[in-house]
Amino acid sequence: MRVVLVAGAVALAAIVGAYMMPGPRIVDGESDAAPDLEDYGQQAIALADGYTDGYSMDYNQVAFLMALRMGEGTQGQDGYRTLFGGGLFDSFDTHPALAGWRGLPLSDALCAGAGLGPGCVSTAAGAFQFTKPTWVRIASKLRLPDFSPACQDAAAWELIREKGADVDVLAGRTAAAIAKVRKIWASLPGAGYGQHEVAIASFNKVFTQAGGVLA
Repeated sequence: MRVVLVAGAVALAAIVGAYMMPGPRIVDGESDAAPDLEDYGQQAIALADGYTDGYSMDYNQVAFLMALRMGEGTQGQDGYRTLFGGGLFDSFDTHPALAGWRGLPLSDALCAGAGLGPGCVSTAAGAFQFTKPTWVRIASKLRLPDFSPACQDAAAWELIREKGADVDVLAGRTAAAIAKVRKIWASLPGAGYGQHEVAIASFNKVFTQAGGVLA
């Protein structure tokens, strides 16, 4: 089982929160929001070895997801519990918006940048900042039972697979993969949404620290 977000002009509203999450600022290739002394390699090992029910991930998959989280500002230990705006939720039973959370309003400028009208709201949550509509679609497609970290990783990978970037990730072609999925996560290099974007060097640094092997 291999699973991941999809964004085109039609799907923009569904994923707006996924790329509006305030991410860490990158200065000279370093993130000022990274947890102190965080060891991406150890996190990657724990993720790759921690799945159950027959689900497992290649190290390049884990490393790419870890680098995505760096851009989204959710790479810390609470990343899988993070709401848009920086708050935390307590239960992995389901997406917070399906449990009553109504999300947070975006500024008119951010709404306009996403191609939406004034007053739009983001329900982005989790390590990859899934919005409610996106999560409902992917969770139904993959029959995911909850919003647990493993299910979030699975949903993120399916979004990558839907864009045909999975083969690039597995082969270590991060630039090619990013080019295919950058409209999903606006923190990626070249996303072009007018939001802060991580540098490719910063992305690749986390990718390799997490055990990924570049082509």
